[in-house]
Amino acid sequence: MKQLVSLFFLLNAMFLNAQDTLKYVEKDHFKLFVGAGASFVNTYEINKFLSQNNIQTIVPVDINATAGIIFYNDNVDIDLGYELFASGKSNETTKTRVISNGVKLRAHYVFQVFKDFEIGTGFNISYAKRKLSVFYTDYVLDFDNLNPNLNGNQFTLYLEKGFIGPSISFKIKETGRNFQQTKITFAYEFSINNKPWHSDALKLQNVIYEKNLNQFVMNVIFCL
Repeated sequence: MKQLVSLFFLLNAMFLNAQDTLKYVEKDHFKLFVGAGASFVNTYEINKFLSQNNIQTIVPVDINATAGIIFYNDNVDIDLGYELFASGKSNETTKTRVISNGVKLRAHYVFQVFKDFEIGTGFNISYAKRKLSVFYTDYVLDFDNLNPNLNGNQFTLYLEKGFIGPSISFKIKETGRNFQQTKITFAYEFSINNKPWHSDALKLQNVIYEKNLNQFVMNVIFCL
């Protein structure tokens, strides 16, 4: 009898210890995420020069897509991911297209407001390479009389920028059978470097910097 009682208490202790371990493990999570949103840029210095040459200027609003991995527990929410921005517009003679590829780290300290709702505050830091393509839609290519100085109907420029700034998030936690989460984030990001626009193929006579380029970014992120 004493052996049965001892075995009972031993199994009970092991069960309680396993529960505590499980609870500890469940507090720290890694999940994949995907998201979409938009960014709003305050200004483009290069727009002055595009406008002077009757070229369609860069629009200040980009659509945004993102994907990556997120770590979270009761106190912090950190995600690292790939980020894509895209925009475009045209006028009677030209089209401009901007594609931005980069990475972003977002770190928040979280506050639980309700059982399944949190608010997070922290910062964003990112680095991206923008590609500006300008197309001349009225360009005529004559294969019977090709110009030896032919430049084609487009040119491409690049801009590499790093950003950092404060951000805030609102998260709806652990819904559905797979404990999906939805997070809405807002951030204002300040430029932290001052590289000029450059080209991989053309020799630029004038250098254009975007030292005042800041952006407001909003995302809706879905944890898978």
